[in-house]
Amino acid sequence: MTVFFRSPLHQHLLACALATVSAVCHANEASELPEISLEDLLKVEVTSASRKTEQLHDVAAAVFVISRDDIERSGATSIPEVLRMAPGIEVARLANNRWAVSVRGFNGRFANKLLVLMDGRSMYSPLFSGVLWEYEDTLLEDVDRIEVIRGAGAAMWGSNAVNGVINIITRRARDTQGNLAVAGAGSEERAFAAFRHGGEVGNGHYRVWGKAFVRDGAVTPDDRKGNDYWRNSRVGFRSDWNVSPSQRLMISGAAYSSQTGDRWLLPDVLSPTGASLSDRRQDGQGGHLLSRGEWTLADGSEAVLQTYIDHSRINLQNDLSETRTTVDLDFQHRLTTMGRHDLMWGLGYRQSRDKIETNDTIHITPTKRNISLTSAFIYDDIALLPEKLRLALGARFENNNLSGFEILPNARLMWTPTPTQSIWTSLSRATRTPSRSELDSAIDLQVSPAGTPANPSPFPVLIRYTALGEMLRTESVRAFEIGYRQQFAPSLSLDVAAFHNRYENLRATTTGNQQLFFYPIPYILQNVVPDNSNRARARGVEIAVDWYPLTWWRLQPSYTYLHVDAWSASGDETSAAFAAGVQTSSPRQKFSLRSSMSLSNQQQLDFWLRYVGKMGTNSLSSTVASHTALDLRYAWRPIRNLELSLVGQNLFDRRHVEIVPNMLPSETLEIQRGVYAKARWEF
Repeated sequence: MTVFFRSPLHQHLLACALATVSAVCHANEASELPEISLEDLLKVEVTSASRKTEQLHDVAAAVFVISRDDIERSGATSIPEVLRMAPGIEVARLANNRWAVSVRGFNGRFANKLLVLMDGRSMYSPLFSGVLWEYEDTLLEDVDRIEVIRGAGAAMWGSNAVNGVINIITRRARDTQGNLAVAGAGSEERAFAAFRHGGEVGNGHYRVWGKAFVRDGAVTPDDRKGNDYWRNSRVGFRSDWNVSPSQRLMISGAAYSSQTGDRWLLPDVLSPTGASLSDRRQDGQGGHLLSRGEWTLADGSEAVLQTYIDHSRINLQNDLSETRTTVDLDFQHRLTTMGRHDLMWGLGYRQSRDKIETNDTIHITPTKRNISLTSAFIYDDIALLPEKLRLALGARFENNNLSGFEILPNARLMWTPTPTQSIWTSLSRATRTPSRSELDSAIDLQVSPAGTPANPSPFPVLIRYTALGEMLRTESVRAFEIGYRQQFAPSLSLDVAAFHNRYENLRATTTGNQQLFFYPIPYILQNVVPDNSNRARARGVEIAVDWYPLTWWRLQPSYTYLHVDAWSASGDETSAAFAAGVQTSSPRQKFSLRSSMSLSNQQQLDFWLRYVGKMGTNSLSSTVASHTALDLRYAWRPIRNLELSLVGQNLFDRRHVEIVPNMLPSETLEIQRGVYAKARWEF
């Protein structure tokens, strides 16, 4: 794959950046810089792949770990932007307050085949499926690492972990003692500030924190100001206690308030274009409380009990209001005295209650639902040849009141021929449960004006998604993966993963009945109804390299190739169009190159180059063009505990479209170039 810099400005910026890097590096060659080895990085602990602590080199899955240092040096200010680092992850910014995030295809506003956790708490929304990223946030300085597991993870984590699992793991309270103050401002990041205080009480440690920010809006392709402002405030705490030498307790919680803007192209049979612009305001408030207890029992086995309660309220002006309360209980027990067998089992229960009020544009009935999920899992990691060959067999058994009973099996084989080389493969099955909106909604999607190529009739046609009373099956995937890891030297490592997935019963829409209405003018109502008529195959490869050419310079290139074939099993025209949209919903190729330079003990210089290939839109006749982005960060410590940094984002383009909205009728926006300054003080 070749990345083209499309104008002399691009070439000039890159040349200037490289010249500056070269000059500064030569000036600091004599500085005392710490020697860093990848050996420690490959021994980093990973817990999300198999719900137990393993070294990254020994995990039989496609895992990428984003460390605290990676987050700090990226210059990113939100979790979705951080996730761009991982191969296989597709992050597209719809606006300055909304993202589409997926793994291995199927991207969109409510990408529904990725399970996201924070300290084990699910961030998956049952309303539309997927993650409402405008409400899921934390203090980035408190994130210890983000574990990105590509591939089906349902055997460990249950339904909706179809293409991957992301677990955001925060730091222990004892590692965040003292005070931290953060403040900054810029062209897009208008203003942001955060504060944290950590202390010690008895046998435990605690921290309390708060953050707030205001983000500017983007622009439309025709130079209008977007209505995608974002104002957010959030507070939280965490405490960790050593109850006894064999018992630990963690309690954490957070509360937030968020106001975001949007502008909709509302279907309008009176409009010559079929749509009318309408500004929308979306308010959200919520909070959660989580506790986790860990025990080492007398026989040496380990037990973990985690529970949380999450309450949220979303109010989308004039259209929808949702109040939701979720209670979750999860228990696991690991037996460690069974010879070659490392056996783990667990039980889980979740209940989510909602109350939804809607109008005519979006109509959801019944207004209340109680969604319950009961689950159990068993997992056995068998040492066939100690330190050489391992076989892991696991299965999860789930029952929920939306789609019934499911068995989610998984088998993984890990071969370690040498201490620096590993080869793994896996077979899995995963499912996705239908969302509340898929089962219970009627949504006006668009209007085709009369006398157009799409609608040659004399009447406008209003297309309405009508799911009221429709039954849907769970989507399913059978996934095959194979991977290879090798550490060639203390300064160079390679990680390659390839996959082939087969999807059945994918949710689509099919043509329903037509009705003729005469008010406010004569028009035709065309219903489209949901079904499970789509099928798909996805295959691809993900490559990540970690290299220290010098002890003070780290390079991290990665490349992703993805090919999705989707089709309709029914032959219906609407279903086939839906499949065509799925097929082009993610770019075929992505490339990323991160460079991190410790110029001295006081200075850092980082750049991040990204290429994203073209992708499709809601209109099958148009595409979102490929784009190349460059982020630069320079940080300076004038004194030991104070860091000043300057960050430039999307420097190659004045602005560009990353994705066209789907599901909700938001207008398309272009993401602008941005610069911000930041100060971080620890005291």
